Amino acid sequence: MTAARGENCRELVGECSSVSAMSKISRVIRGVALASVAGLGLTACTSLVAGIEVAPDATDPLCAEAMVAMPEEIAGHERRRTDSQSTAAWGDPVVAVFRCGVEAPGPTTDECVGANGVDWVVREEGSNWRITTYGREPAMEVLFDGERVSSSSIMVDIGNAVARIPAEGGCTDPADAEVIPGVDDLDDRIPEGVAPQAEQ
Repeated sequence: MTAARGENCRELVGECSSVSAMSKISRVIRGVALASVAGLGLTACTSLVAGIEVAPDATDPLCAEAMVAMPEEIAGHERRRTDSQSTAAWGDPVVAVFRCGVEAPGPTTDECVGANGVDWVVREEGSNWRITTYGREPAMEVLFDGERVSSSSIMVDIGNAVARIPAEGGCTDPADAEVIPGVDDLDDRIPEGVAPQAEQ
């Protein structure tokens, strides 16, 4: 918690009025992005979200391409300023935190869904959810409160920004995967005592 003290700053921020109280954050999105932070800090009338952990590849120039296209609103929640490179946050209190430059997920059996041409790996983490782009490097992720905002809203609202980083792969439906026969399958097709002959 951070003491929030401000004056009438309507001209600068738009909604701020006289404030002199402790700002309380009832729920903090937990996860790797916020592991180093005890909470999300608010600073004066600007509602700065402080201390979001910077992703390992946050300085990649492609992250800047995505950041300039980030929406000002997600599912009715306004974007707030952050003090960490290649990050974004929405809602007061925060409902979603975006980071660019996270480790790209490898092949996985986790749920993988597509929305507006962007594929995402989806993981539930208690009441919070983590969606990570699949097939794009640097990878991007959003941690969000699943009780206050839906994954589909987030995927659609930030899809255009995320799509600025080119796709190099995507989700694969297991039903479409080519089955490579194993040794047991070959044994079933070769009569005992007869070696397969090469075609001439």
